Amino acid sequence: MECLDCVEATARLHLYIDRELTAEEVEIVQQHLEGCPNCDCRFHFDLQLKRLIHERCTIEHAPVHLREAVMRLAQGERSKIDADLAREIKKEMKADLEGWR
Repeated sequence: MECLDCVEATARLHLYIDRELTAEEVEIVQQHLEGCPNCDCRFHFDLQLKRLIHERCTIEHAPVHLREAVMRLAQGERSKIDADLAREIKKEMKADLEGWR
């Protein structure tokens, strides 16, 4: 079994957290974490950060009316868009295009 230095262990932490290592690699990383308080601290920090991001960045469901409209479009139904909204969208697109020039 190989021994990891801190640089190699840190490089594998995210793979370890995401469970993307082989069983042998997991064992190697775990042994390093057990013997290295600095890397163990980094591991727990990264793990908590990943959990926090997952918690805070979970996408809310779109409103029912929006999901239904998207499904109708996906199924090929054409729906009329409000004329005022269409003009506003075209105006914004024209302004965006002019901004690129």
